[in-house]
Amino acid sequence: MRFLLKIQVRRLTTQWYYASDIARMRPYEPDYKPPSSPQVFQKLSVEDSMELEKRYRALLGAKDSSEKVVSPSVQVGEDDLYTVDVRDFTISPTYWKGPTYEVRRGLWFNSNGTPLESHLCAELEDMSNTKNEVQKLKGDYPEGKYALFTEDSTNTGFVLKNLDGGKLFLNYLKSGLGSIMPINGVAVYKGEKKPLDFNKIDDILVNSLMKDIENIEKFQDDGKSKEKKTKKKEVPAGESIASNLTNWDLFENMPSIFSTTGADKAPEASDVDEDYMEQVQTHDDPLNGKRKIKDLVLCVHGIGQTLGKKYEYVNFAHTVNLLRTNIKNLYSESAQLKDLNKLQGHADWDMNSGIQVLPITWRHSIKFKTESQGDEIDNPELPSLDDITVSGILPLRKLMGDVALDVLLYGEIYYQKIILDTVMKELNDTYTLFLEKNPTFDGRVHLIGHSLGSLILFDLLSQHRHYKLKFPVSHFFSIGSPVGLIKLVERTRIGSRQGPKQRTSLRINKPKCQELYNVYHTCDPVAYRMEPLVDVEMAQFEQEYLPHWSELDGFTSKMIEMSGSLWEGLPGMGATEPTNNDMYRGNNGKVEKIQSANAATQLKITGELKRKLTALNCNGRVDYSLRPNILDVDVIAALKSHVSYFEETDIAGFVMLELLKPHTEADEISVKKT
Repeated sequence: MRFLLKIQVRRLTTQWYYASDIARMRPYEPDYKPPSSPQVFQKLSVEDSMELEKRYRALLGAKDSSEKVVSPSVQVGEDDLYTVDVRDFTISPTYWKGPTYEVRRGLWFNSNGTPLESHLCAELEDMSNTKNEVQKLKGDYPEGKYALFTEDSTNTGFVLKNLDGGKLFLNYLKSGLGSIMPINGVAVYKGEKKPLDFNKIDDILVNSLMKDIENIEKFQDDGKSKEKKTKKKEVPAGESIASNLTNWDLFENMPSIFSTTGADKAPEASDVDEDYMEQVQTHDDPLNGKRKIKDLVLCVHGIGQTLGKKYEYVNFAHTVNLLRTNIKNLYSESAQLKDLNKLQGHADWDMNSGIQVLPITWRHSIKFKTESQGDEIDNPELPSLDDITVSGILPLRKLMGDVALDVLLYGEIYYQKIILDTVMKELNDTYTLFLEKNPTFDGRVHLIGHSLGSLILFDLLSQHRHYKLKFPVSHFFSIGSPVGLIKLVERTRIGSRQGPKQRTSLRINKPKCQELYNVYHTCDPVAYRMEPLVDVEMAQFEQEYLPHWSELDGFTSKMIEMSGSLWEGLPGMGATEPTNNDMYRGNNGKVEKIQSANAATQLKITGELKRKLTALNCNGRVDYSLRPNILDVDVIAALKSHVSYFEETDIAGFVMLELLKPHTEADEISVKKT
């Protein structure tokens, strides 16, 4: 009988961490200074830590060889969206500009389990062999200026702010009480596993604080008087010894005694920064790891003048992160979407949608005449925007400028060319970088444009001879778009390069993409329809509604049905009752009446109109609307609807469905009268 002995060998590696609370640098904020050192650190995945440690050691080895060149950059996080520089110990986004955070090797830790920064770790490593002697640190560290290691262990010690306590203080630390309750500094230990003595820190109560401090008086220094031994001021009658310990920054270190996370000391992190850094952590889950990407989606922002300049690098990256998260979560819950990928023969269909979305930021690199600061004006003969702004109802004027001013700028040919050139460059640069980081990528590229971003992309695709992208565009989703309004003002119609030739005296824009979608909320004051610009007869029919995605399919569907019937009863919302005029022939028999299961009249589009629509989109519908909530009737809800598209799960579901399903031309197009 043979026995097989299986020995499981665990590959040891140094754990790496990244800060998630305090940024080291922020783009476009040259005066930014971190308010404090970071206190909250998260683990990078085991896979990422192994790669970082390997590269770090290789970089150290390269210092001894003039011929060996080692790149300090390592891709980490979900789909390698972030880059760590192991030379500078920083982490930042790979494909867009965002805050830079600190990275640390898990070599030495403080009593809260927070890894110490690399230079301090290096000094502690060198000093840890010297026992019972206070050693001066070379660097300037928030933890302190001095290091002390005792005979008890080579892996534990203290970093002290000063030596005001003299030998009494040092004896206290050496006694073992210091590791339980460090005063005037922090206890430190080597290795990720905390020594047993350190675990007592979590159990210390406020009422035991004074008792432990009073134990200091028990330590005697041989052959010296008590006054000389303690080297401290006389304690006036009626005062406890604790009052003198304030010179040792006792109360400054209180949080380290009663907290295991260090969050007490850290400034409150914003939700945006937390979300920004959340996708660095893959939790070693294959759903969040490195995937094969089949569909790359580049998203172009449309935030207004002031917001775009000051906040877009945070907010837009944040909103695209929300879209990415919604896509991931919906795919994990949808058997239908998984089946679509499975039918296409993708081996990892059960875990991987194959879709990646990246933000394209452009506003920060353009300086317009409308900038508030005078030194950014490109022509000194013109005033700045502030110079001509009326002071009354200033907050409202600022709001209108944030929402509308970039659209007005885009209408000026001089600025329009600057914007188009800039966005084209950002798109091409991001695509080139993606290919560099993903050399096996052979999938499709799609575009999403929000607000002004959709207008920019529409014109880029329509003027492709002047603005050349390095990739063909498959699907173009125009979200919350003013394209319809702008093209109407320009007396321009919308057509397809593959569709029938249209007889018109007007100019026709034909965006170079396979599928065109115009998605909006009916309450969005910035959004307009496109289909009537394809053919004016489409103005008589409702837009299509997005399918709703929810775990509670039965309940949600019933609520949608009820909501739909409520809206259809309001003026201008939903279909009308059938009339004698519901049978249409139009030109060339475009529209025919068909029977519907509900009271609303359903019509079927045929002939030339069908060919026009299916040439733009194989579904035969370009305009798609989110169903409005019955309460979305005020101004605040209307403005919110324009900026919340990337948070909508229905948007994420619709994008996934259109990217994953096989595209065949619709046999018929059903519409309802407006």
